[in-house]
Amino acid sequence: MIIPEMTDEQLEAVTTRHPLCYVKAGPGSGKTFLASEALGYLRYYRHKNQPKGIVGVTFARSAVTELKRRTSRRWGQRTVDWPNKVCTFDELHRQLTRRLTEENLIHWPSTDGQLPDKIYDSWHCHEDATSQPGKKQKYILGVDDYGRISIDQTKSKLVAPNPCFTNKKKYEAALSEGFCTHAETRRVLLTALDEKQHPKYVDVIRDYLNQTIAHLIVDEAFDMNPLDIAIVENAIKSGVPVTLIGDPWQSLYEFRGSTPKGVQDLIDRYPFKKIDMPGKHRYQTKEMLDLSLKLFNDKPFKVKRASKADDFQVVLAHDWNTLWDETRIAVLPAGRPSKIGKNPINATFILLLNRLAKERLGYEATGIGEARRVIGSEEELDTLDQPLRVLQDPERSAEQVWDTLRTAFCLPADTEPTKTAKKRMNRLVKLARTEDVWLGLTIHQAKGLEWNNVLLLDNELSTDTKTANKLEQKHQSHRRIYVGLTRARQMVRVVDATRKNYDTEEPPVEKVPI
Repeated sequence: MIIPEMTDEQLEAVTTRHPLCYVKAGPGSGKTFLASEALGYLRYYRHKNQPKGIVGVTFARSAVTELKRRTSRRWGQRTVDWPNKVCTFDELHRQLTRRLTEENLIHWPSTDGQLPDKIYDSWHCHEDATSQPGKKQKYILGVDDYGRISIDQTKSKLVAPNPCFTNKKKYEAALSEGFCTHAETRRVLLTALDEKQHPKYVDVIRDYLNQTIAHLIVDEAFDMNPLDIAIVENAIKSGVPVTLIGDPWQSLYEFRGSTPKGVQDLIDRYPFKKIDMPGKHRYQTKEMLDLSLKLFNDKPFKVKRASKADDFQVVLAHDWNTLWDETRIAVLPAGRPSKIGKNPINATFILLLNRLAKERLGYEATGIGEARRVIGSEEELDTLDQPLRVLQDPERSAEQVWDTLRTAFCLPADTEPTKTAKKRMNRLVKLARTEDVWLGLTIHQAKGLEWNNVLLLDNELSTDTKTANKLEQKHQSHRRIYVGLTRARQMVRVVDATRKNYDTEEPPVEKVPI
């Protein structure tokens, strides 16, 4: 295995003896490489004789898989095996909550009082939860002043997940049967970590962190929410060395409650050694290197509008709807359109989209696990053979595709897709019969990935050669733009998502620079 040469900043970040280290790692700076090097160095050098583990934490399961793969290839499988581990924050939440139930400090509202082994991403898979609660009262777990699990109504700052329960008895029944989502563990653990109200719980958690972790590494640290920050702060207070790797501009996990300001406050509260690591590895052209450095250093920058002569590997947008509504270019969105929920026939559309995306572009679509649960199918490869043939047959209609999906998945003949699903199927039919299509992803899905040439659909950036753009970190859309612009190795181009024509000859639209 060829090991890339480390930059001075990377070498300093990996080998520092400082107990607290913050690496501001820009796009293309090799964050995953840095994290894998740190995991191995800390295990075999700095904490060589420690019985405790080196723990690497990140957010997406895909990121966990990639970090494990790189680390095990470089340092061997033992580096990611017990007592070491690489996991998501959600998994760390589960472990800490389970410790509280094992110590009988918290009695979980299940049959045996213990936290279930299986924690679901959402209540979407449960028939009694609803994604359209309207104005009905919603319910969520909490911890009362005596440390007992309680079922709270969502008032003031409490926010229920979506889908959620609007019937308290059904919610209690689901929990007692062993169903649970990450929303429950997050809510209970955040309440339990209130040191003023529950000092005993905090002591147990700090003791657990101190006894099991020799060094904590957090990748994409600015995606941490208040609970994640509280866990890291308690690790610091318990004497665990911590390395934070991240970039406040790349904080995109708003749906998890990410708070870049909260992370920065944590860094300011403690004596972190700070290391700047601008991107140098990804970019293969002066154009992209100059752009990335201007973005990293918060400087004004210019972008170019795309030409029809340009060739791209991927099209990025702020949301899936923008990609599904794009008709100027042949872009195949590898993600679920909005308003496609539990309807079984809608779920078959997602499975068919996934099959097409994998065969044409080698990329798995989002929402597959959810669609499989709705259909009750874990393996639909052969089942989709005939629907895929009909989808690609220029002589067959979109309605005939729906008919073959009903037959393939044994759905009643009167099972009707929603209007949104029908509209998206019409688009999918055209794309399936187009020879050359580009992969379409949301910026969120593209985070951490890279391509040679990237096209960004956006309606905020100015492509006027006389106008410089300036981003503000506090705006979520600007952070997404930052990530979208830095995915390309060689070239990034921008097209206004609201323009009617995809053409560089079209007169520029008057707009106020951001």
